[in-house]
Amino acid sequence: MPAWTGVGRSSGLEAVGSDVRQCRGETPMTDERVDEHIRGFSDRQQAPLWHIRGLLRELVPGGVETIKYNMPSLTVQGKGLVAFSAFTDHWSYFPMSGSVLDTIEGLPAWIGRDKGTLRIPLEKKLTKPLVKKLVRARLDEISAVADGKRFEFFDDGTVKAEGTMKQGQLHGAWRFWRQDGTLMRSGRFVAGEPSGVWETWDRSGGLVKETRRFG
Repeated sequence: MPAWTGVGRSSGLEAVGSDVRQCRGETPMTDERVDEHIRGFSDRQQAPLWHIRGLLRELVPGGVETIKYNMPSLTVQGKGLVAFSAFTDHWSYFPMSGSVLDTIEGLPAWIGRDKGTLRIPLEKKLTKPLVKKLVRARLDEISAVADGKRFEFFDDGTVKAEGTMKQGQLHGAWRFWRQDGTLMRSGRFVAGEPSGVWETWDRSGGLVKETRRFG
């Protein structure tokens, strides 16, 4: 285990706030093309689309709406989280992954599925707990980066941590946030071990402690 010593002090965190918000995706972003897409369907087809769109905006305020593959979609940090659209006799939920659905158990019998699609009768809606489970599974998959930039997410799609990986280990600069959006800690890793000076921040953006590793 690394040896640590704490040094307390107070300091302002200027110019970090906007960077934090940009990285975390705190401000919900909507796309008018999604409204246009949904309105292009019959009333019967629209109903489940408005429902899933509203549910996703509630559950994933950190997501960004867009159109991908000619379907309404939600992304986090530029990665596809979910897409959805309507068809003649059903609507579909796409987790934008070929493996997410393999992790989901207990799907209702009336849901049709293949490797990357859920097919739902137009009169049926997905429950909030199920959508939350689907979203969480995809967020975890997006986080599974062994080399390069990695983001870890809270359930609402905002960023919990951000940094770099090397050969499956934390390596380089990392930042960690509280769920209220404030920066909590920042520092560096070398081959999975904390290294150098780590800084702890309070909710007002003040630097309250520096922690150094010796060894």
